[in-house]
Amino acid sequence: MKSYSKSQSLQYKQRLHSARLLRKAFKPSSRNFKKAGPLRSETATVVANVMDVANFLARYLSGKQNVVVSTRARDGYSSEVIFAPREVYRINLPNWEEYDLPLEGFDKYRIYRSGVFHESCHVKYTPPSMFKYGTGIEHDVFNILEDRRIEDLGVEEWPGYLPERIYTRAYAYALRPNVDAIQLPELARYEAFLQRLLIGKIKGKLSPQDMEKIEETAEHVERELQKLKGANEYTVEKRMAELTNDVIKKLDLPLNMAPPPQYGSHSSWTGTFTEDHAKDAKAQPEKVEQEMEEFFKEEKSKAKHKERKDGKTSPTEITEEDVDKAKEGTTEVRDEYNKVQSKKPVEDPTIVGWLPVASQGIASLYRDQKFITAMNTHLRTWKTGYKEHISEKGSRLSIPSYIRHKEEPFATRIKQSARGKKLLVVADFSGSISPREEEYKRAIISAMEVLSGIGSNIAFFTFGSDPAQGDGFFKVKTFEEPKWSNIHSAKVAALEARYGSTPTDYVYQKLEGYIAKSRPHVTVTITDGAPDRPLDTAECVKKLRKHTRMVAFGIAPGDDPSLKNHMEYMLKSQGYNKSFVVKEVHEIPPKLVKMIAPE
Repeated sequence: MKSYSKSQSLQYKQRLHSARLLRKAFKPSSRNFKKAGPLRSETATVVANVMDVANFLARYLSGKQNVVVSTRARDGYSSEVIFAPREVYRINLPNWEEYDLPLEGFDKYRIYRSGVFHESCHVKYTPPSMFKYGTGIEHDVFNILEDRRIEDLGVEEWPGYLPERIYTRAYAYALRPNVDAIQLPELARYEAFLQRLLIGKIKGKLSPQDMEKIEETAEHVERELQKLKGANEYTVEKRMAELTNDVIKKLDLPLNMAPPPQYGSHSSWTGTFTEDHAKDAKAQPEKVEQEMEEFFKEEKSKAKHKERKDGKTSPTEITEEDVDKAKEGTTEVRDEYNKVQSKKPVEDPTIVGWLPVASQGIASLYRDQKFITAMNTHLRTWKTGYKEHISEKGSRLSIPSYIRHKEEPFATRIKQSARGKKLLVVADFSGSISPREEEYKRAIISAMEVLSGIGSNIAFFTFGSDPAQGDGFFKVKTFEEPKWSNIHSAKVAALEARYGSTPTDYVYQKLEGYIAKSRPHVTVTITDGAPDRPLDTAECVKKLRKHTRMVAFGIAPGDDPSLKNHMEYMLKSQGYNKSFVVKEVHEIPPKLVKMIAPE
């Protein structure tokens, strides 16, 4: 259920730089973000809930925190290891909202959840060096063997997954092609071996000689995989490579053979669980249900009178109870699905239409130590809770000040603390951010974590794109939530800049009620472009200044000084209490601290 890949860098990829002008023409049809209104809120909540469960399961089951879940519309399930700047795993899943199978509701959720479990087992058990092993048929056969190995290990460690594994196999049996319908003998043997090892049942018949060869090969693999339990990574790598070659030879598979092309490019095990595979196979729900029932019936017949040995779960010891649970779904998974469907946050009427961010990225890649150190340096008096004021009068005599300046020998402590102060951030993730998206996210995540660390209560809203939701208006965190956490940073890391429009006035209108209610001490707007409608934006800023200090900072595009000057002029003309523009994100810390400090 996976395709392996390895990348040296996920986040720090080169991007095409745009030469577009700073001022962007407003077109009514370009206001793509308006579709993220109340009509989408219920669906968006379910998507966010599913992704929250997926992220939790990925970390819990893999036993690793350096793992993140990402969505890729219409693609299957896969996992990859990334080395930039440290080892991180990414599990790729289909987009839940667009995931269309010949199953509905709870049944579809079971397949989706099984995909998360399967890929989490790869993260836990597959050696990093083998996430991109071999090419051609060697790669495909290795994937089959490794898929079986890691699922066996997963079932032994997490026995509750066994019924879900049986259910997933039943679905795969219904979707895989009949082996006797495959014309080329080597392709038919490949498909039959895949089904025997990963499903446990071959759909259709081949010649007695081929069926015997496939069974002997599968039994050989199963014995060897048993021997690998508890082996170190080096032994696993060496033996799995040898076993892959053994299978290719035993099945007489040509090294230049491509996987069976019955369903386009989706004929591998990974493709079994994609919606494209179901469509290419012309899978009808009634037919799928019928073939799954056939699978369950045979499994129950084989499991008759079997009992669990020593109370332990084994991948090869399936009881009638396991099959019954597989047909109906375990109580644990059903309860989980019901919570995903029913868990809806209390809707705040002042922020209707702001969608939760469903995706999470790798926050650790965006913690900029240079930026964080600079922020901490400029916030040192805020961290201590006071600063000293030297003058002719004061609360105490300062000897160092007396030695340096006899005319100003007294010091007074002035309370200065950010604890409990509300800071609302509005971040522009429109398309013009794209050329500098990585440094932009580094600045945001680093700044939010430092400000939260000194006691600021942060709310964060953005307009842009969430890979799991599409484009829209998103709430990363509200004031009512607990303090900023790694989850919030991970959600910022997942955001994408894709659209050119900068509807700042519309953003302010959507936030006006929330700002009037919560009255943040400071509202910060982060942008790199002029608003679509400057006059309307200036009017909105004027209204909001009744409830909060309105400040803004811009990140100027390119090296042209005129663009920076133009942005400075544009921000000042909007009527903010304070504003500034930088060309490079490391200029931000001192200016940002000064800007949010009380006047």
